[in-house]
Amino acid sequence: MVEPVQRWRIAFRRGSPALDLGPPEITRAWAAGLTAARIPVVMSAAATPRPRLTFAAPLPPGRAAEHDLADLILSERWSLWRLRAALEAALPAGFEVVELYDVWLGAPAITAMLGAMSHRATLAGAAPVELAAASRGLLAADRLERSRATGTERRITYDLRPLILQLEVDGCGRARPGLDREPAVARATIRMVLRTSSDGPPGRPDEVILALGEAIDRQLELVELVRERAWTTDEVPTLVKLATRGTEA
Repeated sequence: MVEPVQRWRIAFRRGSPALDLGPPEITRAWAAGLTAARIPVVMSAAATPRPRLTFAAPLPPGRAAEHDLADLILSERWSLWRLRAALEAALPAGFEVVELYDVWLGAPAITAMLGAMSHRATLAGAAPVELAAASRGLLAADRLERSRATGTERRITYDLRPLILQLEVDGCGRARPGLDREPAVARATIRMVLRTSSDGPPGRPDEVILALGEAIDRQLELVELVRERAWTTDEVPTLVKLATRGTEA
């Protein structure tokens, strides 16, 4: 059995023409590219061996990503420049390497290290000033009770508020008082950083958008949703400090 000797964390971008791929197709396409590029990836011990390649979170079809994460386990030590060149030649069309990090081999899996996700949503049906006011209300709430289906007949109720680390409206900055001078337009872009919970439902951008629509008593149309960045658990405390500083400003 080949022993692992190095782990690389890949920050990558996804756009056209790879937007139609779902998680299984992405995994297969990456695996085929890694094999073709002769990158010494450790294979799993399963009956059907697979490359030791782990994505931080599934990337649904149609969702662009600007800084997603994946871990790759190698059986040889490779330099950053060598691996980057090989990956740039190996990755399917529509994927691009953003950064590479040489991670301690004994560190927890990237799935366990995922702490938060940044999303950018373009919405139709409300002006930035309206969404900024609604965002202030969400951030000021003690509890935001939401209900989510987990199966064909089962629903769970949970609190969305502690899952929202940051909530901003483009053109308005982080939601705060003094925005009434913003011109009214029918489209706005919001940015949100949502915690991924290990002991409950993760923060989901569609739930935040629904909560904003309920706050202004109007249905919002999602025009575009981009996953801007995946954050690890050791980065989340810094995000929380920045969010707290912003609300106090």
